[in-house]
Amino acid sequence: MDVDEHLAFLAAGGRWPAWLLEADAWWDQLVLTISPGTTEDQVREWLDHALGRGSVRGAEGDLVLALDRPSGLGTEGIPVTLQRSQGRVAKRRVPRLAERRTTAELAMSLARPLTDGFTGDVQLIAFHSFKGGVGRTVHAVALADHLARLGRRVLLIDADLEAPGITWMHQAQGGTCDIGYEDVLALLHGTTGGDLSSVVDIVRDCLPGQYVLGATGPGTLAILPATRRSRLGPPRIEPVDLLTPDRSDYFLTESLAAVAAAADFDVVIVDLRAGASELSAPVLLDPRVQRVFVTTLSSQSLDGTVRMIRQLGAKAPALLGRDPAPAAVVTQYRMDVHDADAEAARHVLAQALDDVLGVTEGDEHELEFELDSQAVKVALVSPFRDELIALPRSWDDVVDVVRRCGLGDRVAELAPQPLPAEAVGDQADVPTSVEERRGALRERAASLVFAERTGLDGALGFLSTEPLQRLIGDHRSSLPVTVVVGAKGAGKTFTFARMCAAGTWSDFARKARMRVMDDALVVPVLDPANLDQQPTGDGRTGPQDLRDRAAAGGRGATRSQILRVLNDALRSADGSTDSYVWLRCMAIAGGSEAAPADDFDAERELLALGGQRKLLFVFDGLEDFLQELEGEAKRVALRTLLVEVPDWLRSLRGRPLGVVVFVRRDLATWAIRQNLGQFLDRYEAYALRWDAQEALRLALWVAVTARAVAKPDRELMELSYEDIAQALRPVWGAKLGSDSSHEAWSERWVPAALADFNNQVQARDVVRFLRQAADLSAGDEQTDRLLVPIAMRDALAMCSSEKVKEIGQENKRLGELLRGLERYAPEVLIPFSAEDVGLDAPGIAALVEAGALARDSDGRYRLPEIYRHALGFRTQGRARVVRR
Repeated sequence: MDVDEHLAFLAAGGRWPAWLLEADAWWDQLVLTISPGTTEDQVREWLDHALGRGSVRGAEGDLVLALDRPSGLGTEGIPVTLQRSQGRVAKRRVPRLAERRTTAELAMSLARPLTDGFTGDVQLIAFHSFKGGVGRTVHAVALADHLARLGRRVLLIDADLEAPGITWMHQAQGGTCDIGYEDVLALLHGTTGGDLSSVVDIVRDCLPGQYVLGATGPGTLAILPATRRSRLGPPRIEPVDLLTPDRSDYFLTESLAAVAAAADFDVVIVDLRAGASELSAPVLLDPRVQRVFVTTLSSQSLDGTVRMIRQLGAKAPALLGRDPAPAAVVTQYRMDVHDADAEAARHVLAQALDDVLGVTEGDEHELEFELDSQAVKVALVSPFRDELIALPRSWDDVVDVVRRCGLGDRVAELAPQPLPAEAVGDQADVPTSVEERRGALRERAASLVFAERTGLDGALGFLSTEPLQRLIGDHRSSLPVTVVVGAKGAGKTFTFARMCAAGTWSDFARKARMRVMDDALVVPVLDPANLDQQPTGDGRTGPQDLRDRAAAGGRGATRSQILRVLNDALRSADGSTDSYVWLRCMAIAGGSEAAPADDFDAERELLALGGQRKLLFVFDGLEDFLQELEGEAKRVALRTLLVEVPDWLRSLRGRPLGVVVFVRRDLATWAIRQNLGQFLDRYEAYALRWDAQEALRLALWVAVTARAVAKPDRELMELSYEDIAQALRPVWGAKLGSDSSHEAWSERWVPAALADFNNQVQARDVVRFLRQAADLSAGDEQTDRLLVPIAMRDALAMCSSEKVKEIGQENKRLGELLRGLERYAPEVLIPFSAEDVGLDAPGIAALVEAGALARDSDGRYRLPEIYRHALGFRTQGRARVVRR
């Protein structure tokens, strides 16, 4: 081992004699391949010089290389066998750290790729570190997020097959994983002659389900996790296993670029395994890859990184004007303590790169291309931040930390080429008059208060909320089979109407500025009774039109016909409520001809429909249907729809049929008595919830789409809490008073005033508040804001009355409890005791669970503002609403 290592070291340094062609050190002999005419004396003399005087012993024709042994154990050696060759040994060298053959060619760099770029001009960036825990992964994530936010289409690959990090973030987020890096390696390993066509098709079709959701800006970002396996262990196929004679030396990187180009990505970022690992070598040794080395100021990390840079640079140097410049990032140092050390580290890294390039120049091995000695000096610094000590689990939380720490700006210089400019907000469409803008805001909000009264009017627009992005993003490559839970006024019917207005699953995704690989016709099975069937912009008339489109003859089942099937089944003698009834309704809505129940095979009919074209069934307005019945039958019926029908659809191979059921949370809780928590957790990602930040985002969306304020420079989903608050200043000012007053901050007051004690805000309450406040602000002379403070306070009281009225309609039990409190309002102040208002333990529990009551530390209770005003309660002393 030592002999082999030392001879390889001499070969890499160009210190072999011309007659020595190859050396193979085995446990029983050292085989030297030499040129004809070389004498044994020449070999003996050179070995003695290279390995130390006295290393070669033995008589003529019997050379033995002596090995060092501890004192008293005597000597031991290995025979030296000489083989003569007629010419230089031509051996294929592949991008590995450990060379399989020790030849004189080790003094030369690896053969360059046949082309200077990758397929489709895809750019590959690889992050590597000598040691783990230096911030390599988090900086790779930062660059991926930064590029996507600036308009690039990025594929982020977790190539750390032994200790994946990005994979864990993606899994903790609940992200879909249809294919992993390990799968890609296995698919590539199975190709013949480098034919990538089948691999490209498979990967391209699987990747859409792995797009990152949320605020990625105008670009897109997808993740290729390291593996789909939950079991830890070494990879079954390693990158070096792809380096077979029938393939290109750079088969892996060229394949990744080809797959990315086919899937319409323009940048691939690879997070590699730390250390001197063959898992990383095929990527790092391709000079067309932009190599980014991450290190801390730790001597072990810095020294190891410098050695790694030199070794890689000697094998695969960057060439001027042809290869991307390698770079280094120094992380985890304190600016007030280690500035000088960080600067010294930058100098050392730049010098290491210069030294590497110097090794490859000169003598007979001089490259025919000029080396880029300046481009490789890119060395960045990323100071320490406390938030990076312990990263959170999920992708979204990690990205939030990355953005707060400004890591995207730190690595912006690594961007491979000038990026497209960000979109600029449209100022021209904003009316100049305050009164005009107030009127526009009032009209826009009024149109959104009741989605069911607005119908499928496409002019309403589309707010791509996080739950909707997750719904679409998790089902890019297959139709959704899911339940969307939300309270009354959370936006269920609005979303249902948008799906129907889109008409197809792909068009619905497109309106949310996303893309899906699968498509299907949207088929409403149940729709709200009071959904206004207004014409859409393209001549369609609503849910009934979609059922007509699904029917072969152009005349589909009507809502009343579908309801009749449900009611007849539930009122039958046996009270049949199995999944067959719902499947029959879906089949009829999807175009099957209605037939008596005894002659109708619902499963067969649905499979036949799915064989013709894919269908996505949607349900809304379940509360309208359920109010017509009483007793256990309707509870079992709803449970069947929410649990058994999705289970049956998931069992279908290829997912030809999908379903989205919109249901009120209280109905789902009532219908599912066992494993309720498991059910809600399964669909939690798609639940329609509005916290303070999302409520503000909704308010800004209403104002922007009303053209009451200017559009921000970035997409709404990309804006942080602070960005949204600043953008809303023209709507309601900084405070409920002058900026220098002691009044509450507007962006804190509004969501807190509209929220319940579960910190949830209803979308309908937000738009209703905007409508009322804009109406009450009309004619006010205050021009620094659209909504004046007194109008906002009065609007809250009006919204409170509407809220309590709707609660009574939605949940009779809760409505009765709230109205029962109302009679105590003239004499009782908040906070109050349970005895003060006649509440028993079940009543308290129901109100607390609904977020309508909260207990203070002293055992007394409070009502949220959105309920307090309607019930007429006053508080003890002056109470201010603060952000909860």
